[in-house]
Amino acid sequence: MAIETVSPRPILSMMDEKFTPPKGLDMGEAKFIDVDGIRTRYFDQGAGERIVFFHGGNLGDAGGTSTARVWELNFIPLSKHFNTISVERLGQAYTDIPKTDDGYTMHASVQHAAAFLRTLGKAPYHIVGHSRGGYVVCRMAMEYPELVKSCTIVSSGSLSPGQPRTHLVMQNAPVPKISRQAVRWHFERYSYNIKIVTEEWMDELMSAAALEKNQIAIHKMNKEGLLNKLFLPGLVKQRTETHRWLLERGMPCPTLVTWGYNDPTADLENGKLLIEVLMKKQRHTEVRLFNRSGHFVYREHPEAFSRMIYKFVKQYS
Repeated sequence: MAIETVSPRPILSMMDEKFTPPKGLDMGEAKFIDVDGIRTRYFDQGAGERIVFFHGGNLGDAGGTSTARVWELNFIPLSKHFNTISVERLGQAYTDIPKTDDGYTMHASVQHAAAFLRTLGKAPYHIVGHSRGGYVVCRMAMEYPELVKSCTIVSSGSLSPGQPRTHLVMQNAPVPKISRQAVRWHFERYSYNIKIVTEEWMDELMSAAALEKNQIAIHKMNKEGLLNKLFLPGLVKQRTETHRWLLERGMPCPTLVTWGYNDPTADLENGKLLIEVLMKKQRHTEVRLFNRSGHFVYREHPEAFSRMIYKFVKQYS
């Protein structure tokens, strides 16, 4: 195992008035593809080894919506060297919501992600997943190893053993949860440097959140109770199964775990437990810790994060 603590230069304090918020980059025109009847939005640039980014969050999350553009600060620089692909997961942003209630699960999100990769027809891929997307890429690598060349897990409290602190950090959120004020508050609470939560990023999130299909998903998860009746129980059960698989047979590919040292929600102590589990069976396990960084390490330190991905992909190509 290789362990490295990354302290990007210059180190940016949360109170550093000289810090310039990152500017969004043009990821090109969005593309749509039919994935088992689900119209799926993605972005695709560059040539060479294929890197696929999976964002975090889950469908029907009123305060934590996400889109494929969350990776923009890494997507474009890396596309100069690789074929970079960023996709919106099942029921999130501009990708269709499930056709039936049993699709409101993390299991369905994993199956959709794998089906997306098969539909593209470019396997194997280097897959990168953040937060709940980190759970998706780990589970997908274990279920469908033929699709995956390497796996990068970013700040995934959903995957790591132990309890994440999100419910504690996000207490007393502004209402209504879908308002711009509430969404901004939500993402600022995730971050070490709140200046990364730009108006441009908020515009993207609010445009996605306003879609009728997302309003339907929010209603189903919260008003109809699918979050507590279906989504969370299924995630708990399958996460336990995933940990057992990792201990028994391990990850089938080189794996990089990266974490923000100051992440307020994905507890680093839980992340260490995940790293220990991964090391038992997969000798090509690498770890990067980003100092002075919250949950969105790839937006708080985009240049250092992109260099890290570049080196890891090159190493295992």
